[in-house]
Amino acid sequence: MLSANRKGQMSLEMVIGLIILLVVAGVVISLLLHYLSPERMPSAEEPMEKREFKTKCDTYCKDFATLDYCKYYFEGDDWNSNGIKDELIKVGGKAEWDVCEDKVYCFLSVPCERFGGNPIEGCVKQLCTAYKTKYGGNLTLASEAVYKMIIATEDQGCNSSLNALPSYDNWKTSYFNRSYGTETLCEHWID
Repeated sequence: MLSANRKGQMSLEMVIGLIILLVVAGVVISLLLHYLSPERMPSAEEPMEKREFKTKCDTYCKDFATLDYCKYYFEGDDWNSNGIKDELIKVGGKAEWDVCEDKVYCFLSVPCERFGGNPIEGCVKQLCTAYKTKYGGNLTLASEAVYKMIIATEDQGCNSSLNALPSYDNWKTSYFNRSYGTETLCEHWID
């Protein structure tokens, strides 16, 4: 009798062991499927330079000690890799903006919850606040610093195309304009 109980106990232990193995395998498989899903995998078509830029933007987004996310831009001149350099292109996710390829900022192309639902607006507010502090509350100096820091393009041809857009479709004039009526840039966004 003792050996029949022992055999039964061993069988039960083996069944429980198999169930645990199946559960662990299921968890591992679901994790693999989640992290190896197509939307999480880098596109083979996306150039390495662009992937590195987006990765750096993600890193800057998580760095609460700096505002580098707001200042960093793609230093190439052919964002969409079509062989045409410094053209006006559309970037963004839910809301697309026309951008010159030589100055695609993180806030235009890579979402960052740290700066809210609209990272462009979040960045202009954070930059103005930082420079207001730097210049002892002087919003005129803060506005000038932020305005000069965020440049739409270095290319004259693309600059003409960007400036030909209506002001509400131009990210630079919508968020980083030198003045808004009688208000400076930072007065408009933080006061």
